Amino acid sequence: MKKINRYICILALAIALLLPTGCGKDFLEQQNTREATEGSLFKTAEDALKLVAGIYDTFHNNDFLIKSIWYQANFLTQDYQNWGSDSFFATYEIPTSFDALRVFWERSYQGIARANSAIQILERMKNDGVITAELAGRLTGEAYFLRGVFYYYMATVFGGVPLELELVTDDGRHPRNTQEEVFTSVVNDMTTAAGLLQWPSEMALADVGRATKGAAYAYLGDALMWLGQYDEAVDAFDMLEGHYQLEPDFMDIHDFDNQNGPEVIFSIQYIESANMNNPTNDTQWLSAFCMPEEITTMGYSYVHPKYYTSFEAGDERRRATVIGPGETHPDPKINISEYPNVIARYGGINTVGTADKPWKGQDGQRSGYFSVKTWRDPYVNGRAGEPGQNAYQYSSFNQILMRYGGILLSKAEALFKSGNEGEAWNIVNNIIRDRANLGPVGGDFMTAVTNEYRHELGGEYGVFFYIRRQGEGEASKFVKTHYGITIPPGHELMPIPITAIGANSKLEQNDGYK
Repeated sequence: MKKINRYICILALAIALLLPTGCGKDFLEQQNTREATEGSLFKTAEDALKLVAGIYDTFHNNDFLIKSIWYQANFLTQDYQNWGSDSFFATYEIPTSFDALRVFWERSYQGIARANSAIQILERMKNDGVITAELAGRLTGEAYFLRGVFYYYMATVFGGVPLELELVTDDGRHPRNTQEEVFTSVVNDMTTAAGLLQWPSEMALADVGRATKGAAYAYLGDALMWLGQYDEAVDAFDMLEGHYQLEPDFMDIHDFDNQNGPEVIFSIQYIESANMNNPTNDTQWLSAFCMPEEITTMGYSYVHPKYYTSFEAGDERRRATVIGPGETHPDPKINISEYPNVIARYGGINTVGTADKPWKGQDGQRSGYFSVKTWRDPYVNGRAGEPGQNAYQYSSFNQILMRYGGILLSKAEALFKSGNEGEAWNIVNNIIRDRANLGPVGGDFMTAVTNEYRHELGGEYGVFFYIRRQGEGEASKFVKTHYGITIPPGHELMPIPITAIGANSKLEQNDGYK
């Protein structure tokens, strides 16, 4: 926790000197402002924009978003699996020294510190007449929203964590708050943000990618569900109606040319680097990470065959989620036969291996099934570092954290738990399943809605969290039912990183971890 204090001490200067200047895709473009002095900071509206852009920049770390959130949302369900050194997700024996946990913890508190600082600085800039009350309100809403997002994901992954809602003036060694207290704080932040932010239709095109009123209501409703306040969650979700819409074709949600589409509520924006063979904070490596090793030099993540076969016959979501041996890619922009490695090694076939010879990596340890949602960037070709090749190993593809299809399923669950079973079934059967080209189902509602979470949102950023949200032991029951694996007691949560406990003796480890 000493690092939190250090981040705060350098924050006011560092944000303006080192961080981006706008938003949307443009907010990631860097400017050289290293020659600025402290006396010249926060004197213009542009400074205020840079200040808040620095909070968004917290997400741009090559391990933070993917290893800290995507891994847990998918590997812990066992529907997605990891080949390599992080294969401990298959046994739920995640070591407290796993570096991604350290990155998650430190980076989240860095973002929280930036938000706390921005809230105070924006108030001063408004009072000094540097920025208008309107701009101050909108940017302050973004700061509250982003602080709430950091705490939301920390609570979903770790449970209770220390709440730092003001600038830290002591040594930063504070005990953990409860999970309920953290989600209550998220509710408060999102309520404040919703009152200050704009709807997407009210925003300029250049502001695409910034937080919106709809994003605040989405996270507000989700946090209320963690607290068991289902009537209030329905009210929050209702606010999104008319402002977002489902893509008629499920394939279009993750189309590379349809980023920030009408179904997207909040996503992390990325831009193309000058050299896509080298990682930068403004690119992500999930695309190559989830492609077959036969195409890319990465190729670590693959899909369990049981997940592939769990889709009902005719479910349109399957082809947009998982690709199996002998299948062509459903996106016409992705031509497997044109990848350099496929031409050189496999004669330019246009399928993911063949039924007789599935692509399982050089050591044969993968399943032959791979993620489609992450494999939508046509520029990632996998020929990293080879002379004469246009090497694209990293991607500018945005990462969707919240979209309307997921919100509708959460709303259906909230309706059911608040006693409106008829409308809950209507959303599942006549909206979500109808788009998937499936007929209605009946039986136990919670079994049905969990099945829809799994097939609607697999390969995104929430399935395991939504199942854990249903109550203690629900995630363990899911994994036992579908994969016969027993999650050790307490291991539905990730361990507090050993580095955090070493720096703060007041932190207690989660049950079941040493």
